[in-house]
Amino acid sequence: MSLVLNIAREDLLSALAAMQNVTGKTGTMAILSNVLLRSKADFLELTGTDLEIGIRLDIPAEILSPGKLTLPAKKLFEIVRESNSSHIHLEERENNWVRITADSSDYNMAGMAAEEFPSFPEYDEDFLIKVNSDDIRDLIEKTIFSVASDTESNFTLTGVLVEKEQEDTKNFLRMVSSDGHRLSLMKKEIEGDISRFHLEKTTLIPRKGVQEIKKFCENFKEVLLGFEEKQAVLKSKNAILIIRLMNGDFPNFRNLLKIINKDNFIEIKRLTLLNAMKRMNLFTEDRFNVVKCVMENNEIILSSQSMDLGNAKENHPINYTGEPLKLGFNGRYFIDTLQVMTAEDVKIFISGKDKPCMIYSENEPDFISIIMPMEI
Repeated sequence: MSLVLNIAREDLLSALAAMQNVTGKTGTMAILSNVLLRSKADFLELTGTDLEIGIRLDIPAEILSPGKLTLPAKKLFEIVRESNSSHIHLEERENNWVRITADSSDYNMAGMAAEEFPSFPEYDEDFLIKVNSDDIRDLIEKTIFSVASDTESNFTLTGVLVEKEQEDTKNFLRMVSSDGHRLSLMKKEIEGDISRFHLEKTTLIPRKGVQEIKKFCENFKEVLLGFEEKQAVLKSKNAILIIRLMNGDFPNFRNLLKIINKDNFIEIKRLTLLNAMKRMNLFTEDRFNVVKCVMENNEIILSSQSMDLGNAKENHPINYTGEPLKLGFNGRYFIDTLQVMTAEDVKIFISGKDKPCMIYSENEPDFISIIMPMEI
């Protein structure tokens, strides 16, 4: 039978918007730019995939005639977005053509056969546990900024490492990311039985997948989360997100933590340092963003210089009783870290000019940021 339906514009627009990042790129398979529309009893099921990420959403609809078809996801989204009508009427015609009407607007769009659309991955409900969406978003926000955009390293740094940990009677989920110059680590206590998670020694979620998880969690207070051998699964009442996990190795970050000198540190107001770094960054070279930091006599002196623009300098009081020290850092890295924190005060543990420093707050003990110094 041919698919015919009426559907609320806002419901269809929201569902299509959620799929744009997944269906947005054209590759070797043209149908991956399409969204699969399939009728159910009293709702419409929409599916999009790029073969690495799959998303499926159910939205209420008046099904006049059951069926299934695929349409270009971006163009359908644009039609619905620009429509003034409260409802959209969709009617399948011959040879995969579809008529779309909205008030006085009338469109005819070429689709592709639903049979050509890739099958949606299967998943096991036994691996799923209920988690707080805000906890997942917090894990991601504290780590995604230091994921490598591209790397020639022997390690796989273009994704986020996921680990589970049990401490006494508490269960924790940890996410770790690194681009080779910095590392971010965040863990959250999880109420559910994380022993269900099939987490390997190295379980890596690709950057794009992490972004989609964060977006998925923004719409729900709680979600079902699961990890299988080769995929991560998120599920809500009317939506499913499945992400293929990456293959590769991740650096042993625990060895890095061991060489941090916990006896030598400065204490400073987080917002003071954040805003100062933003000002220093105005006069850095874009590629390296080098900010020079001189620490002595309970004071930190920050300075930066650009061959084309000039230079900047300022000083701030700190708690520091160690030997005078001069280090260079990428100011952007400090900004990225400090702006995802909420604590009033931070400690910066300093181990020397060739060793990493660690940003930490006793009020946010589950988050750690490690940054390598630069030559100055």
